[in-house]
Amino acid sequence: MGSSLSSSVEDAKKNLQDSIETVLMKKKLLELKQMKIQRDVQLANTIARTRDMVHWMGGFFGVLITTNVAKVHLFRSGALTISHFPFLAVPTIFLYQCDLAYGTKMERVYSETRNILRNERHWFNEPMALPPYMEPAYRSLMESHNERLVTMGREADKDWAKFDPDITDEEILDHSYPITRSLALHNYGVLYNQGGVSVVKKP
Repeated sequence: MGSSLSSSVEDAKKNLQDSIETVLMKKKLLELKQMKIQRDVQLANTIARTRDMVHWMGGFFGVLITTNVAKVHLFRSGALTISHFPFLAVPTIFLYQCDLAYGTKMERVYSETRNILRNERHWFNEPMALPPYMEPAYRSLMESHNERLVTMGREADKDWAKFDPDITDEEILDHSYPITRSLALHNYGVLYNQGGVSVVKKP
């Protein structure tokens, strides 16, 4: 009788411990998901703001080139010199700030950010790599979460994590910039074999 009661207590303690570990693991997964969302939005927003700046710079240089062509070919006068630069740059900067203060710049940047996150392929849009021991808790969390979404008539969320082996060092080096490969060749010694990359540290 005593051994049976002791066994039941031990089983209850083990089940309770497993439940606590599962809850803590799911809490950690939710924190990781939130961190990934914040990182992805921040990176996408940076790209969107940079694209907006590129558009303005392209417009500025387009006006500069058009003005030069008009001065040389239509008005038969000399091309713009460096002394004319402030007369074009300062109004452009002023208009850029006006667009930010009174225009729709932030709405355009926000729309571009959403487009980057939804429709473009970038490394930060891919599922993040997590340790294999977190997979059971992740699958349970995603299953219950998607069941609620489907019950509400909404689409199920896509996987935001993966548990397969991440990209190898050789694959990273193979897709890096040429100067990075050159530095790796100089510092470590890099051999290419039928498209693969083998990195051998120099003694």
